[in-house]
Amino acid sequence: MKLKLNWALFLLTGASYVVYPVWNLPLPPAAQWALLNFFVLLSAGLLYSPLEKVSLDLSLPELKELWPAILLVAAVALPLWFTPLQTGADDQSHAGPAAWLLGRITSAVGLDIRLLPVIFLPLAGLLAAGAARLYRRGAALPGRGAAALALAALGNLWFLADLRYGLADAIGRYETILRYPPVSKFLYLPAYLLLGVHEAAPRAVQFALLTLAAIAMLRFLKFLGFSPPKRPTYLLIAFFPTLFNLSLSSELEAGTVLFFTAAIYHFIKAAAGADRDQFLKCSFWLAAGLFYKQLPLGLMAAMLPALAFLWYRSPEKKDAWLYGLKTLAIPAAAGLPFILLSAAYGIRDAGLQLHNLADAGLMLMNLKTVYWTCGALATALLLFGAASAAYARRGLAVGLLLYFAAAYFVMIAASIAVGYIRHAQPSYVALVLLLAGWASTLKFELRGFRPAYALIVGLFAYQAVLAGDPYQRKTFFNFPKECFPYWEVVQHLRDGGGRPSVFAPMEVEPSHFYLAKHGMTADVVWNRTLPPDFTARKAAELFRAGGYDYLLLPYSPFSGLETNFTTIADDLLATGKFQKKLFDYHGNRLLLLSPAPGGRAL
Repeated sequence: MKLKLNWALFLLTGASYVVYPVWNLPLPPAAQWALLNFFVLLSAGLLYSPLEKVSLDLSLPELKELWPAILLVAAVALPLWFTPLQTGADDQSHAGPAAWLLGRITSAVGLDIRLLPVIFLPLAGLLAAGAARLYRRGAALPGRGAAALALAALGNLWFLADLRYGLADAIGRYETILRYPPVSKFLYLPAYLLLGVHEAAPRAVQFALLTLAAIAMLRFLKFLGFSPPKRPTYLLIAFFPTLFNLSLSSELEAGTVLFFTAAIYHFIKAAAGADRDQFLKCSFWLAAGLFYKQLPLGLMAAMLPALAFLWYRSPEKKDAWLYGLKTLAIPAAAGLPFILLSAAYGIRDAGLQLHNLADAGLMLMNLKTVYWTCGALATALLLFGAASAAYARRGLAVGLLLYFAAAYFVMIAASIAVGYIRHAQPSYVALVLLLAGWASTLKFELRGFRPAYALIVGLFAYQAVLAGDPYQRKTFFNFPKECFPYWEVVQHLRDGGGRPSVFAPMEVEPSHFYLAKHGMTADVVWNRTLPPDFTARKAAELFRAGGYDYLLLPYSPFSGLETNFTTIADDLLATGKFQKKLFDYHGNRLLLLSPAPGGRAL
């Protein structure tokens, strides 16, 4: 089954800019209306773009051969999917918004949030059966003009409903809407509807995205001239420690790896054959990636020198290279409006730290983290195998592959994301690809069994799953690290009844996800704003001024936190004005304070 890429991008743009209310900014209604209809025109323009010439193949024949290996990796990861969301990381920023929205909706209609799969799994089955039947009958897509008019009607009705009832504000203030690109904000919405609001749902989505990335890497290997056995190679990729870790998190980097891999795959294929259709496919994956994360913008910039090099190398094909340059206008048109609005309102920027370029330690940091998280043996094997394959297959394709990996490496090193392994993963794609290619050249077999693959996969699986406490990774031995028991606090508040108000100052924590999971989004007032220069005195003043029932503070330290909450909590307890209840999960403690008898006047 094929989907025209112009239709895919039209639907993605319309959903991301019109249905998701990016137009609902602090502007006069007339300006909001004009912005909304600009997005409608933009979506319609992409429907009429050259992407009409190419299609996305929705069938994945590789799955028929890979499914036993995929199930094996999923079975190993499954126990860790149900572990708590980490405190102090971006898990909440990604897993929380869709869960919170569903919590508000289910509370408003009086539905137990745990019943969502009971309703939506059968509904999804019926919709899938209906779509398959229409496809078999050869049902045609509507006309492009009719689709554009339908989007315009939907968008303007949405605008009028918001003008009358303020519905768009229920999704979030503009700061929340512009915090991350639209797809990443509600990517997990269908997963929660089908699987329920629990910790495993977002991790299963990231696992699926990583599986698609592995399939793209298998196709990439074939294009590079390697002939790898599919199942062992998939296991090598899926169990590579840092990639495996992406499927244990509710953060978004598994999808970033997919978009990076797909985009450079089609660009390099286009470069090899001066193929205009491949340039168009590259532009689609870049555009889709910009609705997911802003990082593909740097990849687009890296393509400009690559196109200049191709023009210099093969000037007789300059028309093809110029066409490739023109196709970059498609992702620019699709992705830049959101990025520019975010920057204009001071919500998100590129995080560039150009002074990092002069610091050798920072520029090499992401190389050190490979060793810190994978161990000496796996790192040595990775570098040796990648270097061997790169030398054996040296040429334009491998050169461009290494160029894009290096460009991404420098981009991340020159930003505030330096040192975070999850942000560096696209750079690892080239190394893992080439390692897999090198392994495929080791032909020694014992009755169809390749010992080299067994050794490599075994080493990677051990490092991915059983290593003691690797840098920035979760395994069976350190999964509780920095997981604070917010779910226990929510259950305690629910059991207490009423509609309590809680002052819970923190930087990043998963409270809103757990409030949604336990059906408390409408039954609690929760303020997690952390004021600057936070002290015990300021906490007491804000508690009194807000008339809160509870004050919730972390009561054990964890990395990346500047505020000393433990000392603040001890100072508050020393006043004698509070009584406490302690929640403990593997040494990660939360302290719930409430006024002691006679202690309301602080």
